[in-house]
Amino acid sequence: MKIAIRADGGNEIGMGHIMRTLVLAKELSKKNEVFYICRIENKGECHLNNSNTDTYKITSLDEMITFKLDDSKYIQGIKKILSEGFEVILINEDNIIDELKLIETDLLITDSYFVNETYFEETKKIFKKTAYIDDINKYYFNVDFLINQNSDAEDFDYKTKDYTKLILGTDYILLRDEFKNLPKKHIKEKACDIMITVGGADPDNITENILSYIGQLDYDFHVVIGPSFGDIPFAEKYKNDNIKFYYNANMREIMQKCDIAISACGSTLYELSASGVPTLGLIIADNQNGIASKLNDLEIIKSLGWYDKIKKNDLINNLNNFSNNYKLRSALSEKASKLVDGKGAERIAKILCEGI
Repeated sequence: MKIAIRADGGNEIGMGHIMRTLVLAKELSKKNEVFYICRIENKGECHLNNSNTDTYKITSLDEMITFKLDDSKYIQGIKKILSEGFEVILINEDNIIDELKLIETDLLITDSYFVNETYFEETKKIFKKTAYIDDINKYYFNVDFLINQNSDAEDFDYKTKDYTKLILGTDYILLRDEFKNLPKKHIKEKACDIMITVGGADPDNITENILSYIGQLDYDFHVVIGPSFGDIPFAEKYKNDNIKFYYNANMREIMQKCDIAISACGSTLYELSASGVPTLGLIIADNQNGIASKLNDLEIIKSLGWYDKIKKNDLINNLNNFSNNYKLRSALSEKASKLVDGKGAERIAKILCEGI
């Protein structure tokens, strides 16, 4: 079967949609032909692969030079997809539905906030089967499959068609292979190494703000710089023996090294859970509210609330208290490590393939 995934990533929208769909894409590609469909701003300077269509296919990183995509706000997402071996069909962001009509596939999986109810209605007419990966329950969903991997998914009162198959909850977390079957986390009496990660992009300079609050404390900080951060002049400002910056980071290695994480409450929380890292969670987007609240209630993380509401002294006190509370960190680590079993992609793929 042919399966298309509609997702984007970049320095404005982050890389979360790309990273989690790649987990599913790799599982689906074991028995199916899988490719991506990505938006670009203007295809006017692109060269056609096939003069009979208005959709353009890229099969390798080398071809991106021909397509003159260096300035695209979606470039990082496209690069990541190609680096993982999947072909990308480009569509104009101002003409999405008409260009989707030119693409043949048995199943369209969409993971994007750039949708509305018209999108679901129109794509249902075009494709044999459709699926949507959701976080926020904002629409009436006319799709065949509705997927929400988050901890609060089953709290949503979804409005769907009678035939829509709901695939909800942490049994369906899309976990990368490197986070499966990890050894039990050793919790130190006193925490020393602190991971800071806010996702693939940081348009609000949250990383710099965190460092301005706690960078002077007596810890070793391991700061993840995401692929879509853009310029980071603050790296030179905070260059110090106790602050290390990671580009193209090996997230598993950093998590295994660190005693505590200060993290945005997106999909990275599930990797931290699988790694057993005691985590202080910061909400940086509306769709993270429910996740943070649920995991805090389950005593899997300690949520600090919205990043822009927390004061310097509050962050310092929370970090110091967390660092000194071995019993609490041990309990959180134990519960977190049981949240994810690593079989989410396999379960989703089975349901999708059986339903086509």
